[in-house]
Amino acid sequence: MDDEFRMRLKRMLPTLLLAMVLSVLIAVAAAARRSELTLMLAAGLFVLQVLLALLRINAPLWRAGVRAATSDWAWDNAMLAAISYAWGGLVMLTAYPLGGLVWRHWWQYGAGMLLFAAATIACTAYLIGYREPRAGGGALHALMRVTTVQAAAVVAGLVYLVGTGKLATLKDDWAANQVFIAGGVLVLVISLVSLQTYRRQRAAERLSA
Repeated sequence: MDDEFRMRLKRMLPTLLLAMVLSVLIAVAAAARRSELTLMLAAGLFVLQVLLALLRINAPLWRAGVRAATSDWAWDNAMLAAISYAWGGLVMLTAYPLGGLVWRHWWQYGAGMLLFAAATIACTAYLIGYREPRAGGGALHALMRVTTVQAAAVVAGLVYLVGTGKLATLKDDWAANQVFIAGGVLVLVISLVSLQTYRRQRAAERLSA
């Protein structure tokens, strides 16, 4: 059973990267045309592929009694979050300069998202390893605590974005707002799914003890 789960993200990676590239290209075209709907479709294309990958990684582990021998699932979920951050950064760093949108903070937020992607990879590799993610233990628990903080931060950011009325902007930061919403919701879902898988794995461990 465990072999079935291993390297699942690696097999899906080409599709995810293709969806990312297509989404970024469409986003650039949407920015050039000042088309909010087209940018929404570009974001939706990427979000859908990530959610499908997320379900394929985690749903099999939600069956009663199924216990993974390693923390591959946690690594894969973290990499999906990193890919999501990277997508947002790439859209920001291409749609604004290439699409002709004018907003002075585009490069700061774009670079920041890429930094978040790198930090996610580094933190996960440090806590549970890369080539052979460790199963259970304090390292995985620590990663889930980081995931909880990430989810809380995303919720706070989304509440701020919606609550302050920034989505009703007439400026060219409308594109950034769409990236923030799509990417934020996506990272939040990934975080919640990862926490749910962790909870079910802990329950499976207690049953097998």
